[in-house]
Amino acid sequence: MNERREIHRYREIAPDYAYDGSIFSDEPERLHRLKDIIANRLPAPDRIIITLYADCQSTRALGRRFGLSHTTVRKEVNRIKRQILKMYKDYEHLR
Repeated sequence: MNERREIHRYREIAPDYAYDGSIFSDEPERLHRLKDIIANRLPAPDRIIITLYADCQSTRALGRRFGLSHTTVRKEVNRIKRQILKMYKDYEHLR
């Protein structure tokens, strides 16, 4: 099943994108916040999509993997990016 294969692929690469606050002392605060938002505040399906997108670097490649058009994937990726940006702005207001 295509969905199971993608979940398996996500699980393979997820450790590479995992959030661990203790290792970010040398990273800029901005990157630290973005990783925190993606790892801890995004719903799991959105986190999977954006992580796989980061791995593929292409909506066309990700669309082929999901069996969807690149337009559909692009719309979802853009929606998730907007969601991340909104959370980032909210994150700054909490400080």
